Amino acid sequence: MPTSCNKGPIQYDFDGVIYNSLTDIPVQGVDVSISQKIILNGTTGEGYTLAGSAVTDASGAWAITFDREKVTEFIIEIEKDNYFPIEKIESSANISTEDLNSYSDIIEPMSWVTFKIKNSFPNEDDHFKLVTQTFREDCQGCAENKTTDFYGSVDTVFTYATTAGEYVKFTYINVTIADSDLDSVYTTPFENIEYSITY
Repeated sequence: MPTSCNKGPIQYDFDGVIYNSLTDIPVQGVDVSISQKIILNGTTGEGYTLAGSAVTDASGAWAITFDREKVTEFIIEIEKDNYFPIEKIESSANISTEDLNSYSDIIEPMSWVTFKIKNSFPNEDDHFKLVTQTFREDCQGCAENKTTDFYGSVDTVFTYATTAGEYVKFTYINVTIADSDLDSVYTTPFENIEYSITY
């Protein structure tokens, strides 16, 4: 009597370990998700569909397995509160159904710098500049390394997110009296550092 062997669905297997960029210690509780851009009726969909997710264990390890579909690419997203998120886009041509696809990564802890700037005796023609120089850029809540101008009466507070474990530099210039100062602060991991400027 003829028999058939059902090998089951073809699957993708992913794994990895997530480390803290400052300590090289594995990070527990990191959310890892893999989404895919599926081909339907010969057409690639516009968005990504979640294929699987995991949370890193005490050794920073994660693993995700899901059935293969016709796709063009994957996006691997790595997130944890108070760390900068990571997104990686990978072509389906680089993903194997026969071997384990390993994607270990390093995530950077966040820090915040809050500036408190006040003009104690304002005049309409007062001019003040803050030049941010070595802050992290191109992320939500981050600074741009540029000159910001303030005029007249100023009493403001604003916060920038930046990479922890570094010194960020900035210059502030009281244009009205031709006075300037260069300073820096150390970005302690997971903390908000306040810096007050009164002129």
